[in-house]
Amino acid sequence: MRWTFLVAAAALFATGCGNGGGGKPLTRAELIKRGDAICTKYRRKNIALQKRAPSQSPTDPLASDQTVRKAGPILAQLADNLRGARDELSRLKPPKAVEGRWKKTMGQYGVIASNLDDAANAAAAVDRQAVVNSYSKALKVNSVLQGFEVGYGFQVCGHAQ
Repeated sequence: MRWTFLVAAAALFATGCGNGGGGKPLTRAELIKRGDAICTKYRRKNIALQKRAPSQSPTDPLASDQTVRKAGPILAQLADNLRGARDELSRLKPPKAVEGRWKKTMGQYGVIASNLDDAANAAAAVDRQAVVNSYSKALKVNSVLQGFEVGYGFQVCGHAQ
């Protein structure tokens, strides 16, 4: 069974082509459509990444040192994918009613990516407790982020594959 986090993180991702941040805000329906398109793009990348992941989670106490080490590059790439999605999503101009929450959401993407970077570095050093700690922090923030995306009405962003 592949890691739960890759599935959870893949749920974060949405659509390409924003409106450049300038001009008129998108409607709710337009934001959802464009956001889901970006998430779909990055979900595909994460599905391909998941196929390269060790079958055992690096947070599993029974995982070998080699398995933990092999998880490092996967976690680092996942962090990069998350930053890519955030960069594309941040170019979308949300409706005024959710502008503040949208900015907070973009910040949460950054926090999760940073936690994944920490987990990747810990995995490379086979620091199991640091992997667990960083991974847990990422999952906690991911849960909050998914709550907004699902609650707002996204059909891809925030939903598990």
